[in-house]
Amino acid sequence: MCPINPKSKIQNQRGLTLREYGPEEYARDFLILEMGIVVVALTFAVMGASGSSTVNDAVNSRLATVYSLTSFGTWRIDRPLDKEPIPFEQGTIDKVMVNGRLISSKPPVLPLLMTAEYLLLNKTLGWNLDDDHQRDRSVRVMSVSLIGGSYIVAIIFFLKTLRLFVADPMSRAVLLFSLAFCTQLWGYATHINNHVPAAGMIVVALYFALGVGAGKLTPARWRFAAFGFFGGLVPTLDLPGTVFVALAGLYLLGKFPRKTLVWCTLGAAIPIGVHCASMLAATGSILPVQTRDEAYLYEGSYWRNPQGIDALNEPKGTYLFHMILGRSGLFSLYPVLLVGVAATLRALLRKEFAYRGHVLVGALGFLILTAYYVLKTNNYGGEAYGFRWYIVAMPVLLLMGAPILANLRARWKWLFVCVMIAISFYSAFECAKSPWGANNAWTSRLFLGPSYGPE
Repeated sequence: MCPINPKSKIQNQRGLTLREYGPEEYARDFLILEMGIVVVALTFAVMGASGSSTVNDAVNSRLATVYSLTSFGTWRIDRPLDKEPIPFEQGTIDKVMVNGRLISSKPPVLPLLMTAEYLLLNKTLGWNLDDDHQRDRSVRVMSVSLIGGSYIVAIIFFLKTLRLFVADPMSRAVLLFSLAFCTQLWGYATHINNHVPAAGMIVVALYFALGVGAGKLTPARWRFAAFGFFGGLVPTLDLPGTVFVALAGLYLLGKFPRKTLVWCTLGAAIPIGVHCASMLAATGSILPVQTRDEAYLYEGSYWRNPQGIDALNEPKGTYLFHMILGRSGLFSLYPVLLVGVAATLRALLRKEFAYRGHVLVGALGFLILTAYYVLKTNNYGGEAYGFRWYIVAMPVLLLMGAPILANLRARWKWLFVCVMIAISFYSAFECAKSPWGANNAWTSRLFLGPSYGPE
């Protein structure tokens, strides 16, 4: 995509001017393009789930909770020895033992929402998880509504944020297309996971925080409550992604301390309260089970003797390289996200850089997120295409890069951006075809080889 001269004229074959192609026409055409991107993404979110696989650890772990809550009224997913086991529990390694009973290791809010949807489907349509066909249809409905819906929410609020801060419609269209079809959000938009919903909630929260904080939106109390509610959903879905909400909250706190403390807290109390109540009911504690190593190491646990990529023990430097630039690399698979890095470097070197503070704070959040995953994980997100734990950071990196794209003028620079978009689109397309599985990215197949632990 190369910039168009908004003052150019459309001519007929005799060279006669038919009409002036001015700024209004220029903006209108890109408005149509923006809407087209949203519509195509929506179509994919609805239709793409029809071919999604429903049998994997991530789905089974959550379905085991849904089944247990609706059938037995408990978060425990194991059954007494003299009872028939829950089939979904048998098909997942994503489980832990707390107080001698098995529960899913997944955060509880998304399974709770899935439970509510399943109850509705069961009562209105008679669908039952014991029937394989009805189970598949139920999971597809959940995928479209909860995951695909979050994907569309992320795209819409990303566009709304761009319209507040980016005047150039060409740059907005490029960034919007990049988020929709050049990141892992596309690949995971039709599969049950917690990362896409968390990314969607981060984008909504940032829209309110950045808009109000920068004076682009009026500081109405409901906007602070909305920031609190959607920001409060993030730790219930994908706890590490909270770093971006926390930094945005500090930004608002500095601008509007009273409204932030009162209304953001009230908004956040709803999702966080539900999460804490669910954790207490399931585990007896509000702390994530991921903080308790003993919960994973019960007798018979897969995590006592992990296999394949789960058994990696690479040096931290090697792990960091492959997270960022290697076989699962954020920037090797999705180089369009380098616009965020370019903006960070420009902000460090030039004090007059547009939205300098915002970009640097976003970079700080990304560094904190990266440090956490380097120090606390070892398997690149397991059997997944790319480093799926970075999904929450992808909209942030693109927003950070907005000032860079808005000021690009040279054609060769736009051609370079087009190359980065093309590579990113290919990676996202591969991810959309097969998001689950280790070492299935083109970086592993063509250049760097697989990464496996001891069998």
